[in-house]
Parts: sequence; structure tokens; C-alpha cells
Amino acid sequence: MNSKFSAEEMAYYKIIDLLLSKNYAPGDRLVETELAEMIGVSRTPIRNALRKLIAEGLLVTGKNKGCYIPHLNAKDMKEVFDARIFLEGKAAFEAAYHRTQKDIENLSRIIEEEKEYYRTGDVANYTEANKNLHLTISALARNAYIDKFVRQTFWRSELYIFYFDRFYAPDLSEIILRDPHKSKSCIEHEKIVKAIIEQDPSGAEIAMKAHLKSTYEYLSPRFLLHGPSKGVQPEHKNIYTGKEGDASF
Repeated sequence: MNSKFSAEEMAYYKIIDLLLSKNYAPGDRLVETELAEMIGVSRTPIRNALRKLIAEGLLVTGKNKGCYIPHLNAKDMKEVFDARIFLEGKAAFEAAYHRTQKDIENLSRIIEEEKEYYRTGDVANYTEANKNLHLTISALARNAYIDKFVRQTFWRSELYIFYFDRFYAPDLSEIILRDPHKSKSCIEHEKIVKAIIEQDPSGAEIAMKAHLKSTYEYLSPRFLLHGPSKGVQPEHKNIYTGKEGDASF
């Protein structure tokens, strides 16, 4: 973890790592004391990180004020992706108007990083690059309300991606693709960025909507086949303490 990160930032990203590694399943409660011991920080940064994750929609609070991974269901998945298609389509449209030369360079850098992380199977950094791309485009819309709600719907939908995308939860019978030129997501991201760079608002909106629609259409049958009721939490060691086996992807 980069030394420039504060304890709260470290806690934030390592909690996300725990979700990625399937140390927790939908419906599980996250306990501050356990997380603090696992990550090696005090309870205060853990508490603040959990509050941020709740505000972003990745986690929820229960009746007893505990912090939980939301239960996942088909209706919620459709609604969150419908919202993302609407919001991020508009964000991409506006981003094509407002992008600067610096923005072009930044988006191009993120695309190249994403392809490299995909090629090497670096899940944590690939996730970060994917987040950076979508949220950078959202910020380029220059609309605080669009940006706020894109962030919330993005993080909520990530739960479905974490648990049901083949890159994060491959079937034993499947061969994991590692060529970014054959990755549907990488190809679609490049189309979105190309339209933004070329200042083609309609093209950027169409490309973004098509990308999110294809993501939903891919995940939906996998959710029905491998839903939480059928078990999505493989046995892993804790990725920080090293107990009971290392997490892998």
C-alpha cells in the first residue's frame, strides 16, 4: 500500500480487497474490531472507511446499525444497471463536450493501464483502473449531481461484478481470457474514450450505454445460475494474515 495513503484510505481500499477476494459473501456483517485486527489499523479509520463505503452504496446498515454487504437479487441488479445506463450515458455525452487535452491524456493512460492489468490478471489494479475510467468520465460531465449518483450506482453494481464476472469469479470449466484485445470490456472502453477524444457526444453516449447494457446482459444469466442462494463464497485464507490459505483469482 502506498505510504502516502492515510490510515483511512488504506482501510478503505483493503476492505474493498476483502470483498474482491470473497472473504465475505452478500449478507455478511463486517465487524469493526475484526477488520481493524485484520488490516492492522485502529477502529477509527475502519469506522470512517465503512461510512464512506455505505455512502457510496457498496455497503448498507442493518436494523441494529451494523454494517453489511447487501443481499443481491435480480430486481436490484436490473434497477442499478438501468440507472447506470441512464446516468453514465449522459455523463459520457457531456464529457465529450468538456474534455481538455489533459483529460485526453489521462483517459488514454487509464486505458493502457487497464489493458496491462487485464493481461497480467492483476485483479486489484484492474478494478482500480476500471473505477478510474468510469468515475473520471463522470467527473468530466462537470455536473455535481450526475457525478454523485454515478458514484453510488457504480459501487452498488460492482458487487454484482465482483461476485459474478468471470474475471473475478471464474468457473472451473472456463478458460480465463488474458488477452485485452479479446476482452469485451477493454474493447468497449476504448470505443467510449475514442468518442470522447473525438468530441462526439452522441457516439460517446451510445458507446457507454451499449457497454453497460452488454455488462448487464452478461451478468444476468450468471446471477441466476450462481446466485447467492447457491453459494458464491469460496474458501480463502485471509489475504492479510495469511491464515487458512491465500486468496486467488
